[in-house]
Order: sequence, then structure tokens, then C-alpha cells
Amino acid sequence: MGASGAVYSCCVRALAADSQLTAVHLLAAVVPHSSLPPPLSSSSSSSPTTNIQAHLHSLPLPVAVSLECSPAAAADRNSMENNSVDMKECVANNWKKQVVDLLYWRDVKSTGAVFGATLLLLLSLTMCSIVSVCSYIGLALLSVTICFRIYKGILQAIQKSDEGHPFKQFLDKEVALSEDMVHKYSDMALSKINKSISDLRRLFLVEDLVDSIKFAVLMWIMTYVGSLFNGLTLVILVVVAAFVCPIVYEKHQVQIDHYLALVNNQIKDVVGKIQAKVPGMKRKTE
Repeated sequence: MGASGAVYSCCVRALAADSQLTAVHLLAAVVPHSSLPPPLSSSSSSSPTTNIQAHLHSLPLPVAVSLECSPAAAADRNSMENNSVDMKECVANNWKKQVVDLLYWRDVKSTGAVFGATLLLLLSLTMCSIVSVCSYIGLALLSVTICFRIYKGILQAIQKSDEGHPFKQFLDKEVALSEDMVHKYSDMALSKINKSISDLRRLFLVEDLVDSIKFAVLMWIMTYVGSLFNGLTLVILVVVAAFVCPIVYEKHQVQIDHYLALVNNQIKDVVGKIQAKVPGMKRKTE
């Protein structure tokens, strides 16, 4: 069992590398040649993984079970799954770290460029339609790239050099979205949408009277906000707050936490008094 488990471990690694010959030779080391099916031809249309799995399933039952169910095989499968999960978590944590560094102005040049470009785009949308803004941005980018392409072509003709296309390194890069990334973010968006629908149903059907009244008060306040600002102005204010508030809070965290705690306690006291005086406003947990 120990030798079979060790060989199966090597076979799993060979399968991961799509090395058909290595896996078959390793199987042949512990399985008699009479137990193996005829060798696979190079013209076979099936994949190496499928072919080796067919070899495994065609072995005598004791040998196949010892190869497929050994502790080493289970350990290798668990290790590969854990590595995949760790890689996904590492990518997600890296994105979160980049966003935090951007909002907290860790790199002033990068944050300034992103903040300035976003604010300029939003201000442009307040004066022109989105079609005009997109057209102007496209024309500006095309003007720069076409002029640079012509300039490099003339320079290569004068110098009689053959450097090739000036944007070759960018044209050769893969820019397609992977299926795993699309599935991941679509599943995340779907879960958020389903949760939002469930929360809205709970609020509008008054599952909890206090939460529904809070939501009604919020909607009433938003009517006044909507009369003062349009949607694009609110987006601009949110973007400015997203880039300004974190760094301000980081520098004055103690004072801000103190005043926020005072305001929170006052709100809780007022809500508690209202719940005590108005019938039917106490929560179900109470």
C-alpha cells in the first residue's frame, strides 16, 4: 500500500503537468504488464488525463483501489485544493490592500492620478452628455496613439532601423477576462442582489416595525437631498468623500471616535424613549 501510494503521488503530479508517458511508466513500475491495457497511440484524440484515468479504471480492482484510495493520494488532492483556495484568497487580499492603499494615499502620485482623472470625468459629465464625453476621450487617445505611431514610423525610416510596431508589447499582452474571474464576480453580485431583494421585502412588508420606520425616515430625508442635488452631484460628493474621509479619520481618529460615540449614545437614548412610549414599536427580541 505504501509503494502504491507513493507511485500514485507521482502519477497525480504527472497528471497535473499533462505528462502522459511519465504517469504510464510509473504505473508500469508497480503493476504487471499483463494487467495494463495496450499502450496509447499518439494519434488518439482524447486528452492525456482521460487516457491515464482509463488505464486506472481498467486495472484489477485491488490494484486500482490501492492506487486511488491511498492516504498519499488523499493528501495530494487535499494539498492541491488548499493551494487553489489559498491562491484565490491571496488575490482577493491583494486587491483589498491595493484599494486601501489607494484611498489612504500611501502612494501620492497614484492616488492623485486616479482621483484627478475620476473627478475630471465626473465634472465633464455635468457639462456634457456621456456620449460626448466618451467621444472626446476616444478622440484624444486616438490622436496621441496615431501621432506617436506616425512619429516612430518616420524615425525608423530616417534611421533605417527595423524596431517593429511601437505598441507591439501591448498588442501581445493577453487582455481577455478569465472564466473563473467572471464566474467569481457574477456569483458575488448575485448574492448581493438576492440579499438586497430579501431586505427590501422585509422592510416593505413590515417584518420589523422599527426597521421599517427607520427606512421610511431615511426615504423622507432623501427627498430633501434629491431636491438639492442630482444623482451625478451625489456621485461626485461620494468620490470626494471616499478619497478625503479615510485620510482625515486616520489623522484625527481619537477625536472623531469620541464625538461619534456621543452622537450614537444620544440617538440610542431617543430611539429607546420612542420605543417605550409608542405601542407596538418594541422589537420582537425584546
